[in-house]
Amino acid sequence: MASLQRCASGLYKLAIRFRDERLLRSLETYDEDEARLLKKQVEQRLKHVRDGTLTLPEGASRDDLWEVLRYGRLPTPQASLVKTATLGGVVGEYLASYPTGSKESDTLDTEEVHCNNLKRLLGANTPFHAIASTDLRRFIRERQQEPGIHDGKIASDTIRKELQTFRLLWEFGKREGYASGENPLTDVPLPKKRQKPPFQTWEQIERRIERGGLSKQEIREMWECLFMREEEIGQFLRHVKETSAGLPRFPYVYPALCFCAYTGARRSEMFRCRIDDVTDGLAMIREKKRDTDTEFTFRHIPVNNELAPILDAWLATHPGGQYLFCKTNTEPLEDRTSREAFKAVTKDSKWQVLRGYHILRHSFASNLARSGRVSQAEIDELMGHQTEEMRLRYRHLFPEDKQKAVAVLSYST
Repeated sequence: MASLQRCASGLYKLAIRFRDERLLRSLETYDEDEARLLKKQVEQRLKHVRDGTLTLPEGASRDDLWEVLRYGRLPTPQASLVKTATLGGVVGEYLASYPTGSKESDTLDTEEVHCNNLKRLLGANTPFHAIASTDLRRFIRERQQEPGIHDGKIASDTIRKELQTFRLLWEFGKREGYASGENPLTDVPLPKKRQKPPFQTWEQIERRIERGGLSKQEIREMWECLFMREEEIGQFLRHVKETSAGLPRFPYVYPALCFCAYTGARRSEMFRCRIDDVTDGLAMIREKKRDTDTEFTFRHIPVNNELAPILDAWLATHPGGQYLFCKTNTEPLEDRTSREAFKAVTKDSKWQVLRGYHILRHSFASNLARSGRVSQAEIDELMGHQTEEMRLRYRHLFPEDKQKAVAVLSYST
């Protein structure tokens, strides 16, 4: 009735003969026992279809048949739609639907990239309401085979985020009358989420790289897990101060990096900070929250005694305007120029391995935890709301601290 086939990649497929047609579909598993169990389930349902226990609706497609055989559900009839549109058309309306300032520009740019990949693999001219779970499974398989940046494959987390954008797109389409019924993503098994490795010291990373055998992508990922000790951050900031003196285009980069290092602010939060947000020894951080009715939430960070004179010196030469950190023409900072500034101050130095401003944020949290004098609740408050996954990465101890902890044990007799 059905036969298993194992691809070169190890993925199992199932071949079915039905009404003189051959149907070949992926079981989306590499496990032989699981594949055999699924084969039995499909064969049982195929028997029910043939004996009339399960009745396919008139005009059912091959994809509809597979939905019944694989998941045991009849396809939901498509309700009448108010309007019809292609995937590309709905994407255009979705991206244009957000008022200015309702989402971070970086977020909108990322969603546009996600939508472009959806259009490319699903087909921009595909009727939006006709997109099915089988299409999304095919999207996952094809994305997993595409090359990523830096000699790697597309990360599972990236694909999950793209599918999350599709989820938002479908809900938008339903509100606008372009689709109805359950989101086809509901029954699609997502790629397994990748567990981010714990942060590591500079010495740990260099030691692993020196052993050899790592790809460019693996080396890059290791540097993304770097956190710096307090003395290393001090060395980095002194380097930035000296280097930025010869970069008149980026006068803000030294005080801005100091601000991130001493407050744990995200880069986007540093962008939004205004001059009057720093007063009475406190820095007010505007935090952008997703899926809420409010534009911002706020947290307050005490201004470190070492940071205060740095900000005073910067304000003495400030170009003007409301924002604490801005370009020489007083316009607020944004993604492109801030990245250019970071690359400029780290170019041709030992610091060029740093992956961006965010390293100062997780180093801020890690050093607070390492001090042993700041509780997890206090770190959470200073950093803003944290997921448990983020806490686990921030809550680690440095190797020398672990050694001290283990050294208290003595089994001598």
